Amino acid sequence: MRLLLTLLLAVALVALVVQVTDLDAAAVGGLLSGLAPLPCLAAFVIYGASYVGRAWRLKLLLRSEVGLAHMASISARHNFFNALLPFRSGEATLPLMLRAEAGHALHEGAAMLFVCRVLDLLSVTTWLLLGLAWRRDPTADQSQLAVQALVVLAGVVAVVALMRPAATLCAGLAGTGGRLRRFVHDAGHRLAAVSPGQLFVAAAVSLATWAATYVACWLLVVAMADPAAPDGSAAAHLGRVDFATSLVGTTGLHLTGILPINTPAGVGAWEAGWTAGYVVAGVDRLAAAASAVGTHILIFGFITVLGLLALLLRPTPLRPGPREHSLW
Repeated sequence: MRLLLTLLLAVALVALVVQVTDLDAAAVGGLLSGLAPLPCLAAFVIYGASYVGRAWRLKLLLRSEVGLAHMASISARHNFFNALLPFRSGEATLPLMLRAEAGHALHEGAAMLFVCRVLDLLSVTTWLLLGLAWRRDPTADQSQLAVQALVVLAGVVAVVALMRPAATLCAGLAGTGGRLRRFVHDAGHRLAAVSPGQLFVAAAVSLATWAATYVACWLLVVAMADPAAPDGSAAAHLGRVDFATSLVGTTGLHLTGILPINTPAGVGAWEAGWTAGYVVAGVDRLAAAASAVGTHILIFGFITVLGLLALLLRPTPLRPGPREHSLW
């Protein structure tokens, strides 16, 4: 039933994008057939490098003994399952893999996953604001969007600042009676144990990691663009998209990643988020929608290749996950 609901949501979102933008297969095919190989290759390499950033952040937060390559493998597999599985059920694979392969109890992995998601929102909002400040478009009135982004950024900064004391409070209120309450208690104490220095460095790594993701997405837009294409075509419109515009546009996609419900492989959600972001950034609707489909195909291909490689070349676990530190 849940899978059916996500499939229906995916179909509804795709239908909405097609209806609003008049998207057709010819527009997507025209962009993909004219792909420039060098920017595509660079995008793949840079996107793969973002997994190293994710792995480094986890190592910093967990103070893990697991090597960076092994943690990058875990990150690649987690991102693959997270992209593939509906209802964000792929998130659960990270704590499970950290327990099985890195010796971290489930409450540790869950606590660090929460921290990572807060830092992700902090990073995405920061890059959106930088994109808005960087842009030089006198015809675009994006003051309201900038104010909204500033409010979100202030809220996320407040969450980061209050994270440790709030976790301590939650751990105390949860007590230790019952498995779920014990889990919340242990996760809260583990989160509270993250030092301000760890959070600061992890936030800096998050910004760099998301910079790599933004650059990879922009390079794919560059690969599909053709300034010499007939005026009015999707490729010609994309030829006028600079990096600052892509920071604003691609944020629409990234914000769909915080939704509690996702569609299988992100179908529909990716297209709706990307299209909305680029239309807000001033890009032609058809060009935005066509590039949404094209980048989704390419990035999902990157995620699949990296995820399957990580599965095939999975390192030997460091040690069995400990059972004595938690009921989980």
